[in-house]
Amino acid sequence: MTTKSIKPNTLLLTVFSVILFIASSSFGLCRGQKKGILCLGNGEMCVYQDKSDIIQLFGPPYSSPSVLELYMTGAPEVVSVREKGTAIWTHSITKNGKKTGLMTDFVTTTLPAFIRSIHNTDTITFSLKLPEKTAWLDQTAAYPANIQKAVLLTSPAGTYAYQNVFYPTATANNYHLIISGDISISEEEDRSYTIRCLPGKSSIIVVSGNNFPECVTNTEKVLSYGYDRLLADTRNDWNVFTSSRIDFEKKLPPETPEREKLLKAIDDVAVLIKAQQGKEGGVLAGYNYHLAYVRDQYGVSRGLLKLGHIAEAKAILQFYLDIWKRKGLLRNAQGIGLDAFHVHENDEVEITGYLIIQAFDYLTSTDDQSFIKELFPMLQWAWDCQAHNVFRNMLPFNGDETYIAGGILPRTVMFDGSAEATLLFVTGGSKLIAWAEKNNMWEKSELNENKKLLQQIIADYNNNFLPDGKLLTNNPDRKKGLELPRFRHGVCESCYKLEWTQKTPNNRYLCPYCFPEKTLPDI
Repeated sequence: MTTKSIKPNTLLLTVFSVILFIASSSFGLCRGQKKGILCLGNGEMCVYQDKSDIIQLFGPPYSSPSVLELYMTGAPEVVSVREKGTAIWTHSITKNGKKTGLMTDFVTTTLPAFIRSIHNTDTITFSLKLPEKTAWLDQTAAYPANIQKAVLLTSPAGTYAYQNVFYPTATANNYHLIISGDISISEEEDRSYTIRCLPGKSSIIVVSGNNFPECVTNTEKVLSYGYDRLLADTRNDWNVFTSSRIDFEKKLPPETPEREKLLKAIDDVAVLIKAQQGKEGGVLAGYNYHLAYVRDQYGVSRGLLKLGHIAEAKAILQFYLDIWKRKGLLRNAQGIGLDAFHVHENDEVEITGYLIIQAFDYLTSTDDQSFIKELFPMLQWAWDCQAHNVFRNMLPFNGDETYIAGGILPRTVMFDGSAEATLLFVTGGSKLIAWAEKNNMWEKSELNENKKLLQQIIADYNNNFLPDGKLLTNNPDRKKGLELPRFRHGVCESCYKLEWTQKTPNNRYLCPYCFPEKTLPDI
């Protein structure tokens, strides 16, 4: 890109908007996940599926380890269709060109329970797989005779909630697996079980709770309410959510190109976000990432505001505020219902810029001045974090965001000046300072000091990142005279583990395992 002069705010829109759209609005697909994954959820229990195959089931809370996987065997053809405005899915099953079954899946909106109703004319077989640490306890005798099998599945305390290596749970997660109807289950090898649905009607239900007593009482409620009531209540609740959306069928003229595809995409995205939003307000970044990432949720919030789902957008900010009040800080990602921070290098930049912009995006859409006043101490913290990292009127890179985590730039440039991080500071800071001045939130001396810093960064921006009209993603000049920290929490430059790292004499960063043994070249 070349230009003679360009304002920072315009640059943010023209250069980085595409990155933000792809990286933030894909809800985890940007983090190396395959496309086509379905999500069913109610803020307590979340289920990710590949068509009818369950690849993860977890919660409450949303930051929990998955308890099971369920795969259909025999390679039938499956066509999955979502009911408009809801996360209710119907799977049509075909064998040898003949329709042999129909399954309906949903997570109830009133209880943490997954329901699968099966109607089939030919035997359907599933393979049920459990994680190594999941305990299996047969409790069939405690349930009515029409229940073919009732099993308590328990992920013990200490099971990792994230990628099987990070953030152990403090308590056990309990689930009841209930199967009934023309169905049976048998144990195979390697913690695998075979479920056979004979011709007729059957159901597979998984129920959970915040603890064992809740799991039991929730299971009793699911069985007493019955399928029809649970489905009707779930459909009604989803319709209430969908009715709060802007009516795009009225807004989009009939001559709009590919209008029906666009309307479907709008509905798909809205339901996908809602299904991944925990009751605490945080939104999952995708099926491999059971955490709420600041950057991802910035994109999600923009989408929610454009869709008219104001309450859900506000809930994300409330999620941040609740954590900030308890902990006094925010990190690259936070646990949803789990006390956990996902810490990377330089978490005081980039994410803090997004946080301020997100709050003022919400204000623009709602004029909810009282909520911004409530958020202001957290927003001032986000400003102060960035201001503390300004050197030569530039900010560095965050270690888990667009350029670094995506492999576009190596970690050796982490402390270079970042065009994006600096521009986020300018964009969010401009909004924050203008609002704070109008609402008398700062003393005059503090206001003037913050204005001066912002003006200096803006004045130097083109020289720092647009010399000769060419955009520099990173500027190494920021490191001149900068004393790098001795320790940082992030990725080891040798083994690539996420760990505490220590600075070597030549300014490389190695984990405690590599530090005594490895030597990396100068940079």
